[in-house]
Amino acid sequence: MDASESLSAAHCVLLATRYAAESNIDALRSLTLERPDAFDPKLILRIILSFLPESTEPSIYATYAQEVATRLYLEQRAKVPVDPTPVKDLSNAQADKRVRKLELLPLAHSSCPEKDADLDILTLFLIHRAYRIDAETGLLALIPPLVDPFLDEHEYLRTWFVSTVLPLLRLDFEYYPQCGATTSLEKFGNIHGAKGVELLLEKAKSSQNSVSQEESDSGESALARDMKGVVGPWMYGYGQRKRRNYHDSRRSSADALTHDQNSKPGDLKDRHDWEYVLSWMVHSASDHFDLISNAIEHWDGPNDVDLGGYANVNKVYGEELQDHLRLRYCQAAFGSVYAVNEHTRATIEAAHGVLVRLAQIMDFDPPPDLASSLDMLPKIEDHANLLEDSDTAVLQPDVLMKENNALTIPKLETFALLQIFVYSAYLLADLGYPISLNGVAKFRFHAEESDQLKVAQKILHGIANGPQKNDKNKWEATRDKLLWLWHWGMDAADEHALFGSGIFGKIDRQVFEREIINAFLTSFQFQLIQEVYLPKSGQRDHLDAEDVEEVVHKHVMEHYDNATNGNVTRGRMQKAMDIMTEFQPYFSHSPEFLRTEALLAATHSLSFYSLTLQHGVPFKPVNIRISDDPIGLIGKVLDQNLRSYTKLDDLINIAQNLVSARILERCGPVFDQSDADQEEQMKMAQRRVIGMAVEAALAEDDFETAYSFVINRLNPSFDSVIPKEESERLGKGGPATATTLIQRKKADDVSWRAAYLAGRHRSPNTSLTSSYNAANVQGSPALRRLDQRMELLSQALLLAPPSALPEVLTAWRRCEEEMTALLAQETEAEERFNDQADRRVPGAFSNQAITIQPRREVGRGAAEEAPMGLFDVARGAAAAFSRTAFPLRGSSGENESARVSQEHTRTFSMAGSETGSVGAAGSGEDGDRVRKRDMVANAVTGGLASGIGWVLGAQPTNQQREEK
Repeated sequence: MDASESLSAAHCVLLATRYAAESNIDALRSLTLERPDAFDPKLILRIILSFLPESTEPSIYATYAQEVATRLYLEQRAKVPVDPTPVKDLSNAQADKRVRKLELLPLAHSSCPEKDADLDILTLFLIHRAYRIDAETGLLALIPPLVDPFLDEHEYLRTWFVSTVLPLLRLDFEYYPQCGATTSLEKFGNIHGAKGVELLLEKAKSSQNSVSQEESDSGESALARDMKGVVGPWMYGYGQRKRRNYHDSRRSSADALTHDQNSKPGDLKDRHDWEYVLSWMVHSASDHFDLISNAIEHWDGPNDVDLGGYANVNKVYGEELQDHLRLRYCQAAFGSVYAVNEHTRATIEAAHGVLVRLAQIMDFDPPPDLASSLDMLPKIEDHANLLEDSDTAVLQPDVLMKENNALTIPKLETFALLQIFVYSAYLLADLGYPISLNGVAKFRFHAEESDQLKVAQKILHGIANGPQKNDKNKWEATRDKLLWLWHWGMDAADEHALFGSGIFGKIDRQVFEREIINAFLTSFQFQLIQEVYLPKSGQRDHLDAEDVEEVVHKHVMEHYDNATNGNVTRGRMQKAMDIMTEFQPYFSHSPEFLRTEALLAATHSLSFYSLTLQHGVPFKPVNIRISDDPIGLIGKVLDQNLRSYTKLDDLINIAQNLVSARILERCGPVFDQSDADQEEQMKMAQRRVIGMAVEAALAEDDFETAYSFVINRLNPSFDSVIPKEESERLGKGGPATATTLIQRKKADDVSWRAAYLAGRHRSPNTSLTSSYNAANVQGSPALRRLDQRMELLSQALLLAPPSALPEVLTAWRRCEEEMTALLAQETEAEERFNDQADRRVPGAFSNQAITIQPRREVGRGAAEEAPMGLFDVARGAAAAFSRTAFPLRGSSGENESARVSQEHTRTFSMAGSETGSVGAAGSGEDGDRVRKRDMVANAVTGGLASGIGWVLGAQPTNQQREEK
């Protein structure tokens, strides 16, 4: 009788776990053979999976695992006696309890659908064991010996191994062993879609600088090798990943099987993982075109894969899908060229290499060399005009891979168009204006005439300032290349054609020629101008005086736009001024020249101020021309230059020069060009600059200067916007014209806002507290400041539109509250001063009782408190507002002074003289102050309260007190 016969099933399980933990496979085999009643195949495999050390050589247990799964023990091994000693002392109950506590791993890994009919228990065990080996030891090299013997018999296992283990082994251990960082099998098995492709190819992209070290004898690049040896095997598991996704989304296995990788192209072409790879190529080409072009040169596409001999390459995809993927690969090559953002000569040569490769794949005629003469360059047919209405989005990387993209459909016409773009980029680079192929395509189909003109100007400008600017032959060749880029070799014989077919074809031919003349002027090629544009035979079109003036003016503005300093005694600004001085006698009455002089004057004046634009970019003269609001630059000057607001006249002069210059935008002039509107814009610019100066002064806490600007420079009485005849007619009650009202509204808008901002300004250095002394009796600085603020707010009330009155009145009320608080502090300080003075009088008694007369509430009389009608309220408010602009009456000041002194007076036995002094202090300046602060309050708040109170039936406060 065998020793294991006396053991219970629980004892046998515990003993099996011990043998597995000790890697004693022979003893485990003997035990399971002796007690088949205690073990089923799944239990044995789970015990091995859970307790056998992952570092154990697969050859020790792989065959045994197969025997357990198939229940065929064909291998003859010596029987090992089973030793029950480790578990014989345990009772059955104890053994059962320990078995229940065993944490056996499930047979299926989380990535494998256990209920799938195609998955036998051996496949599940091997896959889960492989994941355990990698997770616990990182010894990925142990996995091939484990699964290799079973790949031919288990299709799912072979697909999993080829698509998961093989690419990971090559990626981390064969291709890039020096990188150090490895990816876990768990993570690699879960990758899919675009992120999975990025993970597969990121090492090839990051190691592009050392491609030469990775190349094989055939010149194969690292990316091409990875496409074949990493991405290709990973694509072998596409159907398995699709099935897993359907399983995760609780779809039936039957539905998942219909989406196998050999399905019809119509069902798969928009979903296959190769689409992510091709899209990755197009996106990566924008910044790494050298990497992509090298891969295209050495990789034949999705059908060119290396499966390591584990699968037949020809059986990976169906014939229809192979044809579809080949076309998509060619489209990706087209899209990669159009997506290039690099503009080096090497990039253009690489693009030409892609053209050669596409010609081989698609059986087209190879393109000519880049250095061919202009006569040998290919000509494009009229089908290019079909792309005129296409959107700029057609050149986006995502759109380039759409099957209906007119630029990337693999056919002869699009191939010819791509050649033209490559040669155009080559010629542009030769002319000193390198531009990417993506930029060339956008420039040809979507750039406006102005954009194309700017590029032509830049090319000519670069040559005119280059080392060969005095070479006549160089200029002749440059003109020929520019004209080819204008017409692309089509209709070249038509000398009178207005527009061409090339990348400069939207430029009017005469405008294009004038720009060339401009460059000739820069390089002093006067003889060439005479030979080409001013022949004695008269066969060429001649330029009249207006054309010459335009060329000269544009030449001036080129220097202006490229200047880095606005000072007319330096750099390009000096050249611009020199040209103006040279040609001024010829065009002294030209409005264009007069405007340019004003622009140069404004720019020169701005150069004396420190001015930095957004993101720390220093100010350049061209910023004035491209600015939507040139006068707004004065605001930046005020913000960035301390106390620059004190140079108000200089800033106003700059603004008026900017108005005179009539800065041009793309849509036309910013300012109206009539003389009347010009004068009005001058006045508005002046007021706007003054308003900016007020804000700048307030920002630097210079209230006095801001107050002076508002009162002296923005007061309507000092700068009338209304003409004299309009003023007389309005004074007689006549109707105002619409123009007058608009002008007045614009002027008042700046004025009331500046007055309002100054009126609500509170200095951080000013405190509401006011210490009482003899000087403060005559008037404190805080009260004077409040008086000035209320004066500014009263001016804002006069000019503000009705919608802004509540906001201004709110600021007024706050000033009034501050005034009340300051007066209360003065009263309290006065009383403390009188008390201390009484104690210091000789002969005074410290404990003398002071009889305090109760204060009387001084207010308006009952007649004044009587309810008012709404018309009376409006009339009272208007009268109060009008009085703010005129000297205040003395009698009202005396009444207010008496009222304040009565409120401030206390009755003492020996305080007669003090009462008189307080009364004197309330007169004079303080009287004016009281009148100003109470005027609007009485008229507005009191009047409104009385009027609305009358509507509500409320009684005046005096009557309420008398009744009480």
